[in-house]
Amino acid sequence: MGASRMLARGERRDSAVNAAPLPSVTAVVVTWNSAADVEPCLTALIEGGREARLQLDIMVIDNCSSDSTVELVRQRFPSARLVEAHRNLGFGAAANIGIAAATGDAVLLLNPDAHLQPGALGSMLRHLASEPDLACVAPMHAAAEGTSASPGRRLPTLVAALTDGTIIERFWPDLPALRDYYMRDDPGGRPEWLSGACLCFRRAALVGIGGFDVGYEMYAEEVDLLRELGTRGWRCAVTRQATILHRGGASSEQDPVSRERRFFRSRYRYVAKTWGWPVAALLRVFVAVTGVLRLLEQAVRLLRPAARADARRELRHIAAVTLWQWTGWRG
Repeated sequence: MGASRMLARGERRDSAVNAAPLPSVTAVVVTWNSAADVEPCLTALIEGGREARLQLDIMVIDNCSSDSTVELVRQRFPSARLVEAHRNLGFGAAANIGIAAATGDAVLLLNPDAHLQPGALGSMLRHLASEPDLACVAPMHAAAEGTSASPGRRLPTLVAALTDGTIIERFWPDLPALRDYYMRDDPGGRPEWLSGACLCFRRAALVGIGGFDVGYEMYAEEVDLLRELGTRGWRCAVTRQATILHRGGASSEQDPVSRERRFFRSRYRYVAKTWGWPVAALLRVFVAVTGVLRLLEQAVRLLRPAARADARRELRHIAAVTLWQWTGWRG
């Protein structure tokens, strides 16, 4: 039985390599103050479409950038369809604009700080075409030192949702629930959702579900979407023959306090949709309490002269987020 399962998995991989790709793709790139990244992103994307001989349509949805992103796209990539939002809509709502206007058989959602490597686009589209129950595939994420990581994850259990991204994860990174969530013991297994720097969807599946829940401003929107697709019989997978270089955090690092607030706001929304609002409220209280513990930790660091400057910076950051955790419920 184990041998037959391995053979079947190998046959699927071979068919993904040899299948004809879906013939057309609409690439949707959501930008916000992305002038430093968007040019190499779109250049690699155009080269990937040319290499795979695909019909490639590019849409750039700009979330009211204050830098030169819009001017750069308009001047350097005149064939791209550019949509300028009047405010920062968040990723999901902006991506939905591109999804609604997409014409390709596939829809590629690509972060501006994610750069496709040679052959990646064609490999993902072949993978989608080879397995009709695939709604979404994602490439491997390459690091500068030559290693690569899979974007595949399992849906979070309640324990994983309670601990991921909190002080508990920092002190207990090998918690079994987190190991299962990140698929550390089964990196080649079947994922239940994919980390969203680069997601290639079958357009029929994406349109059929109505796109992203716009209540997620940033983070967790792809978990929610792929969970819902899973309930409808669709699968997702990692295309291991495809790779991207992903810098990560290019937009969110511009405002780390807002980034952390958005992370937890999205986490609370996901928990409320999955387990109910009382559980989400308890999670928020738990995170608020751990915020106080983080403040005490940085206060102790102030006693060390070498760490004092960093501790003051972290105290300001953590204090702003913790105050929001305790008082920002209506927001």
